[in-house]
Amino acid sequence: MIKKLLFLSFIEGAVVMAVELCGAKLLAPIYGSSLYVWASVLGITLAALAMGYFFGGLISEKSKQHSKKLFQVLIFAALFVILMPVISRYVILWISYAPFLLAVVLSTFVLLFFPVFFLGATSPLFIYLQTKESAMSGRVSGTVYSISTLGGILATFVCGFYIIPTIGLTYCLIGFGSLLFMASVFVFKTYKLIHIILLAAFIYLNLQFTFLKSTELFFKNSILGQLDVLDVVNKKKEIIRILKINNIIQTEMNLKTKRSVSQYVKLLDTLVPNSSKAKNALVLGLGGGLTANLFQNKNYKTDGVEFDQGIIEAAINFFDLNKSVIPICSDARYFLNSCIKKYDLVLVDIFKAEEQPSHVITLESLNKLKNNLLDSALLIINWHGYSTGARGLGTCVLYNTLIQSGYSVKVCAVSKDENYRNLVFVCSLKEIKSLPFQIAVNFEGTTLVNTDNLPLFEKYNALANKAWRNNYLNYYQTVSK
Repeated sequence: MIKKLLFLSFIEGAVVMAVELCGAKLLAPIYGSSLYVWASVLGITLAALAMGYFFGGLISEKSKQHSKKLFQVLIFAALFVILMPVISRYVILWISYAPFLLAVVLSTFVLLFFPVFFLGATSPLFIYLQTKESAMSGRVSGTVYSISTLGGILATFVCGFYIIPTIGLTYCLIGFGSLLFMASVFVFKTYKLIHIILLAAFIYLNLQFTFLKSTELFFKNSILGQLDVLDVVNKKKEIIRILKINNIIQTEMNLKTKRSVSQYVKLLDTLVPNSSKAKNALVLGLGGGLTANLFQNKNYKTDGVEFDQGIIEAAINFFDLNKSVIPICSDARYFLNSCIKKYDLVLVDIFKAEEQPSHVITLESLNKLKNNLLDSALLIINWHGYSTGARGLGTCVLYNTLIQSGYSVKVCAVSKDENYRNLVFVCSLKEIKSLPFQIAVNFEGTTLVNTDNLPLFEKYNALANKAWRNNYLNYYQTVSK
């Protein structure tokens, strides 16, 4: 029996990590995966585990039917795990109308607390059932927690590297919940009809919307989160094809002209002149590939680096990525560290929803990038629109980092409204002349610089990222009403 209990403990540990990983991914399409979301996920998970441990300790002290209680707790945990995709589908959207931070915390609580609470409550019961005398308690508890942790380690790698990108979040949670349910029935050789009915009902609720006919052209749960490609009709009756990552639009293409409808891409078109001779360009953050196509049409042989293979597939199959563009599946910083090629133009467009991966734009990374730039090369960085006050501190940090790296810098934007614009940093190792749509910006909010040792964007862009996502959600929620 002890071996069977350790087997269950191993599965319980695996399910805890699957729940935490999938929970964060289920929240991402609504709230992103910023510091706020991960702080909420970690905080609620730890709170649920702590209260679960306490609850399990009370049961082990007061109950006389410990095996029965452990079985009941495991069944409740399994059912709540399977229920998670249903909650994210039908409940979280309603909560998202609340103020942003309140909505994040409340959504995380509703989604994660109960499955993690019941999973945490199993550990004291596992220990109690295997402890025959007080002298054994230390060895038994150490064994239970180590076996549970091993299960968590295995699940983390398997879910992150294979299961979630391959079969998606819904099937992952159904699989782990069902595994826990069946393993509990196998070990304790008992169940009630109501347990089977609830299991079947929760799986049915998941599959009910999983198998619905969708208007999406492409859907995938991949490394960066939920990817969607779909066609929509705008007010001008034009068909616009969009790529969304975690429910945030990344690429918009007019299906007739095959060109972007984004003001940001139109600004790039103005800033980057046609080349009379073939040059080399690098796009860090390929997305739908429309910027790479733009540069290719301007006589730049373009390499496009993208971290997520699913996005590369979408760019090729749905956004007519130019066959001459070379897509490279890699992390942008990792690519730069090993790159020896020289470029005439480098575009850094690494937004994931509202977030900017801090490690790509550090002092060290920008200095390394100089080795890949020809003397007259341009470095262009896409940024959010905030430049003043507390929300503009991250922009000040970026400017300081570029200046300290030795770049000449100009800033361009097509609008004065910070809430609905992109800032485009145009940089060179040589002095830059006046540019179209150039704006004057006062970067005196801070003298801090982003480095490998002190990455600052997560902190100093937090208010800007929150405001950006709030504006985006409010706009699309209003439009959808």
